[in-house]
Formats: sequence, structure tokens, C-alpha cells
Amino acid sequence: DLSVNRLTGQVPDKIGDALDYMFLTNNSLTGAVPTWVTSRKQYLLWCLEKDLPCSAKAQYSSLFINCGGNKTIIDGNQYEEDTRLNGPSFFSTSSFWPEQWASSTTGVYMGNDDNDYTAEYPYIMNVNGTGLYQTARLSPWSIRYYGLCMMKGRYKVRLHFAELQFPDDETYNSLGKRIFDVSIQGNQVLKDFNIAEEAGGVGTRIDKDFDDIYVTGSTLEIHLYWSGKGTTAIPDRGIYGPLICGIAVTPIGGSTGLSVGAITGIVVALVVLLVLIILVLWLRGFLDFRDIEDRELHGLDIQIGHFTLRQIKAATGNFNSVNKIGEGGFGPVYK
Repeated sequence: DLSVNRLTGQVPDKIGDALDYMFLTNNSLTGAVPTWVTSRKQYLLWCLEKDLPCSAKAQYSSLFINCGGNKTIIDGNQYEEDTRLNGPSFFSTSSFWPEQWASSTTGVYMGNDDNDYTAEYPYIMNVNGTGLYQTARLSPWSIRYYGLCMMKGRYKVRLHFAELQFPDDETYNSLGKRIFDVSIQGNQVLKDFNIAEEAGGVGTRIDKDFDDIYVTGSTLEIHLYWSGKGTTAIPDRGIYGPLICGIAVTPIGGSTGLSVGAITGIVVALVVLLVLIILVLWLRGFLDFRDIEDRELHGLDIQIGHFTLRQIKAATGNFNSVNKIGEGGFGPVYK
């Protein structure tokens, strides 16, 4: 396991046959992926691409997953099945086309190579939605869930948790602590998260809501990862790492799938169309902007003429005060 070591350079072109797993998460490696990696799985090149690009047009605006459990309906929403066994280095996608979601688990449990990557609570839970909180997906190091082919927009992400592996008694086995971190879209939203402590006990549900989660491409990433804290061998070896029962992603205010540029273009087009409509109406005489006085004088038989300054001076005696008959809003008035 070479994760989180700030390694640089390229992955070796050749490697010995005795190596089962190599974990290189969170390093700064560059260069091409060697053929000994890509030749093992046909879809591996796609899962190594940044942000897992959509294989078709983005069309999903919600996502519900029952992590580690069967398909179930909670509050009218159908949570999709997630029962694959997974393993130390595993990547899987949903059966929809185009793919609606994918998940990956990485890591080998210390002291217990046979530990599972799913868990089921052995007791009855007295909470609503027991079908969702009875099972969970877990991993010793990292769990990632990807919402694929998501429409651009603003979303609310709800993460469902319940501690399923520690006993609810006063024995030594109940002293275990599961502590991990959670990031959404690369931003840390939970640090040193302890499910049992937050929920007030084991086998008790707790939901964490995160608003203002933006999808600007077509992929939503939820990452749960162990940071080396908590216990690792209580009640048994290999009981540690991130755990999650369910995921719900819903749009806030609607996800249109339109980019800012597209929305701007639509607004500009509407403004231009409105201007053209007004212009056509004005040219056809449906819009009359003349003032009221002009409309009152319209149709009257009024004869008007033009006079020169010399003619006006002669008529008024060079503006003689004897011919002045009053004052108006624009000055003296002469006869």
C-alpha cells in the first residue's frame, strides 16, 4: 500500500508476478498507465479517466442507492441494489444504460484478509426505513460512489449511516471506534466522523444532509476514506474503515442540464425576438407614440404658414410695446 505518500514520476512498466495488489491512491504520479494494468480489464481505461465522463447524453437528476443491500422503496423513492461483494481493488457500474452510478472499494483489512466489504446488522432496528439501515457497504481504506451522466445543476446529497458492527453492550467489544472522513466533489464535508457517537449508539440511524452540491460536468463523486484513526481490532481484527448504508441525491430548484452559456444565449434570443415584435407592430401602425395634443388636432382643417423675421418686425412695428397684448409661456405676444 503506497497510498498518500506524495509519490511522483511514472508507474513502472514491468512488475513481478508475485504482487497481488498495489494501492497508489492520492499521489502525484504522471505518465501513461502501463499495459500490465490496462490489459487486465477491458473497461479499466474508462474508470481511470478523470471524472468518469458520461458515455451518452447526461439525463439523470436524482440518485438513490441502498449501499450493501437489496432494492427497496423508502419514502416513495426506489433505492437501487448494491449487493456485489467487491474487494480490495474493485470497480463496478450499475446495470442501467447509460450508466447511472458506479462504485469502488480499495484496501486490505489488517490482520483479516477474509473480512467482507458489506455488513448486515444482526438485530432488529426499531427505526423507520429498516430496509435501508440494516445493511451497509464498508472498506478498510476507501469507498467511492459516482453519480454518472448527471445533469448540470445544484443538488442536495443525503448520506444514510448506522453503526452495524459493534455490539450494544457494556463489554470490552463495545469499545471499538470507527472514525473516517467524507468528501463530496473533492471538498471535505465530514472529518473524524464517528457514526455511533453522532447517532447516540450502535444500530441507530443518522442522516447527514449537504446542500449546494454542484455538478458542473456530468459526474458527482462521494468519497469516504479512513485516515488512520479509531480502533482496528475491536471486536475483531479488521473492524474499521468507512461505512455507509445509503445515498440519496435530489435536485434543488430543478437541474436543467443547461450551461451558463446556453442560458445566456436563450435570454439574448428572447430579447432580440421581443425587439423585433415591437418593431413590426410599430411599422404597421399598431403602436402610436404621438402625444395627446397631436391626436386631438388630427383631422382638423387648420391652415398654417411660415413668416420671416422681417415680416414679423413689420407687422408688430419692430416689436413696439403699443402692439403688445400680453405675456405667454414662451414670451411676449403681439398683435
